[in-house]
Amino acid sequence: MNIKHLCAFLAVAEAGSFTEAARLLGLAQPTVTARIKALEQTLETCLLHRTTEGARLTPAGRRLHRYARRIVRLSELALESVSGPAGTPPSLVIGAAECLTTYRLIPVIEYLHLRHQALEVSLRSLSDDPVSLVRDEQVDCAFFIGSRTTAEDVNHLVLRPERLTLVAHPSHPLVGAPVRSTADLAPHTVACAHRGSGYQHSFETALAEAGGSGAGILALGSVDAVKRSVGEGIGMALMPTVTVAEELRLGQLRCIDWQPPFEVFSQCVWRRGLDDNPLFRTVLDAAQQVMEEQETPPLDRELEPAC
Repeated sequence: MNIKHLCAFLAVAEAGSFTEAARLLGLAQPTVTARIKALEQTLETCLLHRTTEGARLTPAGRRLHRYARRIVRLSELALESVSGPAGTPPSLVIGAAECLTTYRLIPVIEYLHLRHQALEVSLRSLSDDPVSLVRDEQVDCAFFIGSRTTAEDVNHLVLRPERLTLVAHPSHPLVGAPVRSTADLAPHTVACAHRGSGYQHSFETALAEAGGSGAGILALGSVDAVKRSVGEGIGMALMPTVTVAEELRLGQLRCIDWQPPFEVFSQCVWRRGLDDNPLFRTVLDAAQQVMEEQETPPLDRELEPAC
């Protein structure tokens, strides 16, 4: 398959329009149409239905879409590898949840900077499913917090269990009140950084099973934004305990007496074939060592008065 044909296919599939895809690619629309037609002839199947509203994928097109993204990404990586100057250091694209970057991985970054300055590491914030990002070759590996993954087409390692705490402003009606079940939480607004995060998805599932979140979900884009919002009295938030330990200690936030009916862990997933990459092994070994040595602030001691 021709890479240019696959790029045209991806552009149309994601834009939903031949005209818009041509604009994004900087090509004439007939050129895009010709490339799609050539790809369909190569595969001997129809990939896109043309409609008055644009274009939509056929079942065959949907099956191809996932592989096309990976093929194009791999071709880009191959081109970068052979076209770069001699002696270019190896690179690794790491996806990481913001809360892990800030509260767990900073020592890893410092270690890599001090001990392996020649290594080229690119760190990207996660706002989508980490397994999908790794599977689609958008990142080489990803660190995230969530339930144990069951994906079989990526490699996976649990690094440590993570405690979660439901927090709110001290004046929130659930602070200090008995919470008999998850249903007691359902009428209240929930703030979160990203709805796609593993623990937030599990939280929303638990709320839905208990009757839904009547006041809605606020996705605010960052951990700091969530803490500021909740600190101003806007809703409640389920957060990794390590991210709110200081605010709880100072009494700026208080914990709601509710335990999640699920467990979450800090984890790493990485693409197949990366195991023998010495740069990746350095990063993973450092992350594993650092996280094993870190402590989660105990709520039943230092933080108990603030709860």
